[in-house]
Amino acid sequence: MRKQVLVVGGNAAGMSTATRLRRLDEVAEITVIEATDHVSYASCGLPYHLNDTVPESELAVMGTDQLSAAFNLDIRTGERVVDIVPETQHATIEPRDGEPYELGYDELVLATGAEPLVPPMFDVEAIEHCHTLRTVDDAIDIRQAVDTAERALVIGGGYIGIEVAENLTESGHEVVIAELLDQVMPNTLGAEMAALVEAHLEAHGVDLRLGTGVEDLTETDYKAVLATMDGTDHEFDLVVISTGVRPRTELAEAVGLELHDSGAIPVDERLRTEEPSIHAVGDAVAVPSIFGERAWIPLGGPANREGRVAANDIAGHDDALAPVLDTAIAKVFNLDVGTVGLTETALIEDGRPYEAIYTAEPDHAGYYPGATDIHFKLLFDPDDGTILGAQAIGEAGVDKRTDVLATAISHGDTVFEIRDLDLAYAPPYSAAKDPVNILGMIGANIVEGVAEIIHLDEFLDTREAATVVDTRPPAMRETQGSIPGDEHVPLGKLRSWAADREADEEVVTYCKIGKSSYMATRILNHEGIEARSLTGGYYRYRAAEGADD
Repeated sequence: MRKQVLVVGGNAAGMSTATRLRRLDEVAEITVIEATDHVSYASCGLPYHLNDTVPESELAVMGTDQLSAAFNLDIRTGERVVDIVPETQHATIEPRDGEPYELGYDELVLATGAEPLVPPMFDVEAIEHCHTLRTVDDAIDIRQAVDTAERALVIGGGYIGIEVAENLTESGHEVVIAELLDQVMPNTLGAEMAALVEAHLEAHGVDLRLGTGVEDLTETDYKAVLATMDGTDHEFDLVVISTGVRPRTELAEAVGLELHDSGAIPVDERLRTEEPSIHAVGDAVAVPSIFGERAWIPLGGPANREGRVAANDIAGHDDALAPVLDTAIAKVFNLDVGTVGLTETALIEDGRPYEAIYTAEPDHAGYYPGATDIHFKLLFDPDDGTILGAQAIGEAGVDKRTDVLATAISHGDTVFEIRDLDLAYAPPYSAAKDPVNILGMIGANIVEGVAEIIHLDEFLDTREAATVVDTRPPAMRETQGSIPGDEHVPLGKLRSWAADREADEEVVTYCKIGKSSYMATRILNHEGIEARSLTGGYYRYRAAEGADD
């Protein structure tokens, strides 16, 4: 008997399920219901259509006719599933133009995705030049508006908002980003790392307004949009709302499925819901996380893997989804921002002990032309060194290091193990000690007690009682600035300086990022002076302090 499989949603996760299942089962009747006119489109490529980097013809991975013919699928676009009755295993389907009908199934896959999270005071439908960006039609509409617009407002400073701002800026527009919180990428970056992205956006002409909410949007008589920010009206030709997404779960709720804290559909490692005949995949689901609980991670990579695992399970193959890590990367003009694992905020909320370190290392050997620094933040367990999360920002090599760290986290590796990784080395690609190895060395020193560090918050609370020593070369100090009240003792002069100090004196050393100040602590500790290095160095201090003291 042929198995009847109904897939609700025809983008990444849904189409991955359908096509994988066809490769495993040539006789199953597979029907895909998609509410829009497009299936299997490149969601992550939508921002790059705004300046035509990715033309409209390239947004669809394969067209409906191609997919139907190649995989013998019954793909029905412009139709919506409005009800599911699991007891009789029937779904009610409503075409855009036509009468509702019923369709039976043996297995049903919810791939309903996510929808834009629009603040309730904004009536997007009523304002012609106000948009969200989630579908191909959204991207096409914005692209058409780009040709006549000059001044654009992007509401939201997350990944999508920043990518939209970048592409609108490169199209020649004056762009304002209004972010309600006090930093960009608030869900993925610490404030000190976000400061690098913020400075980069401003350097490329983006008018970045942090801590700024948009109170109202109205359309003028001459087709402009009036945005009220901080009590003042500002006029824009184009507004894109990028304040996040939420999982589409109306059908899951109608079926009676219990939802995860995030609002997503909880599934197990085989993408099964609590209803035996229903799987769920993609941006609508919360899947097992490597850190022990389910997590809602609406990203393209996990969505495609989830579709494959669900299809394998439906076809009777033994497969399970590896726990997710939340690995992501974004392009911000010529800056790359990579993240993986837990953030410091999440660790604090969970009450989990952690250590945080910072460093900046060249993407390849410094003596080979074109080397640029990658800034890193690594989070790990202070007792055993297990890696918990990482962030990397730079102009080159960020993707490689993010992927290496993601692989390490997936294997439960510690700082000791990434310290000893045998990674590819040649001067155009890396240094003999790859930045990942350096992160491991710093972390291992801390776990073993070889390095004594102090974090910025503690430093700011206690610096009046300590002697603060800047170990940078004079030229670096002159160009970068310094911490008020410090002493300047370059590393080469530290031993003679230490000879005149009291043994019980508390010393905090700092440098650009924490490298020479660590070496300084070793010298001072050998001289009997208690010394700690400011982790993240002057870079970390400046990111938190802002303007000169």
